[in-house]
Amino acid sequence: MTVRLGRRYGFPASHRLFNPALTDEENRDIFGKCANPFGHGHNYEVELTVRGRVDPVTGRAVDLAVLDAVVESNVLAPFRHRNLNEEVPCFARTVPTTENLAVEVHRRLAEAWPSMFGPETVLEKLRIWETERNICQLSATPL
Repeated sequence: MTVRLGRRYGFPASHRLFNPALTDEENRDIFGKCANPFGHGHNYEVELTVRGRVDPVTGRAVDLAVLDAVVESNVLAPFRHRNLNEEVPCFARTVPTTENLAVEVHRRLAEAWPSMFGPETVLEKLRIWETERNICQLSATPL
């Protein structure tokens, strides 16, 4: 039987929504207070939905310790307590919006996934909460 399992993680990080190709005024018009030169922080939450078959021996679709280790090493540790613009290389030239953060988290997990899980264990959905009101969902394709 195939099931879906959700798991949530959190990390604090800061960022500034700012495109260096635009003027300060254009950035303020587009990003508002989020273009503040000193940045601002969030307590991000990342939710993964994993789809897989229930193993008849373990009764689980995914080993949560393995999932936690993959997320810790590929997502949480690199982003935790970081200024995304200045300390995460992929955001040096990309505006660290919630949408771009979701794409980057998915990219990192997609790279690590095949070596950690079998082909029947799929990352089906990724959601990132930047705030209670700002949530981005990425429906992942099979990895």
